[in-house]
Amino acid sequence: MSFQIKDFLSIVASMINYMRGATDKISDYNVGSVARTLIEAPAIEIDQLYQQMLFGLRDAIPAATYLSFDFPALAAGSAYGFLQFSLSAAATTTMTIPAGTQAQNSAGTITYATNADAVIPIGATSVEVLATATTTGSAANVDADSLTVLMSSLSGVSVTNPAAITTGTDAETDDARKTRFVAYVTNLARGTGSAILYGAKTAQITNSAGQVTEYVKYCGLVEPYVSDHSQPVGQVNVYIHNGSGGTSAALVALAQQIIDGYYDASGTPVPGYKAAGVICTVAVAPETAVTVTGTLSYTSGATPATVAAAAVAAINSYITGLDIGVPVLLAEVIALVMAVSGVSNVSLSTPTADVVIAGNAKAMPGTVTLS
Repeated sequence: MSFQIKDFLSIVASMINYMRGATDKISDYNVGSVARTLIEAPAIEIDQLYQQMLFGLRDAIPAATYLSFDFPALAAGSAYGFLQFSLSAAATTTMTIPAGTQAQNSAGTITYATNADAVIPIGATSVEVLATATTTGSAANVDADSLTVLMSSLSGVSVTNPAAITTGTDAETDDARKTRFVAYVTNLARGTGSAILYGAKTAQITNSAGQVTEYVKYCGLVEPYVSDHSQPVGQVNVYIHNGSGGTSAALVALAQQIIDGYYDASGTPVPGYKAAGVICTVAVAPETAVTVTGTLSYTSGATPATVAAAAVAAINSYITGLDIGVPVLLAEVIALVMAVSGVSNVSLSTPTADVVIAGNAKAMPGTVTLS
């Protein structure tokens, strides 16, 4: 039985109908009459009560449902990506970049700290290491070459982020939580392909402060038997990617544990997401670098360098945001460039067609050059 609200006019009409059936002593129910006024006064209060009940139910039903399933909203997540530390000349001695080394943008508003020690070996000029923003949320996402201010005293060392970092997330919205809850309920039975993917996407690495430093952003599943009947029927391969590159072995191991099932610290069994008898192997999705080269035409008054940089950023963001196995569409690349303010036309020499990505691979930006 569904809950239905009644508006003010419907309440008044119902009360008049009742009074007409209950007594013949009152005949004037016109607007402004004494009887009508006496009816309308409580009708206003009843109308407000209906509205309050409706708003209360709208808030209480999701809250009670999420509470019953122990399904809290996701907090804002920290952005993470690679910092590149460089020397002006090849190292003559081993140079160590300590964990926690910080880099900022030129405005000093965004700071990243390295997650682990990194070493520039003798004869090398640079090293890349995964770093995490010191604040949470998408506000810490940055374009390529934005983090150029080194906050530590490392003589002769410069720093930058070679690629844009887009892994920071804001606190989960009500709509996003609802969508995630639907996926959660759909996969409660587990044992299905979608359930395995859902389980893998819950994997996230945190540091000692509880800050998420890496998580599974993209995930793909391949059943070898589908395309090759000589392969085992019960084999499932899961490929994960952290959205930034260099997906760690720790994240792979955690995703594998979640899918297989495990015992927590208290010895309580935590069920996995794969079916009994199924062999599920988690691996890092290999990256396919996509090179884009082209020539831009500019509108009158546009600054070519600024416009070209914006177009490159749009292409990088598009390719980085593609899921595992999803191809890079030439038409989409052209449309994104054309949508950049200041671009009047674009001619791409590379690629000349859609870039097909293997079902287990993740497209990532290669060299993107627009002039």
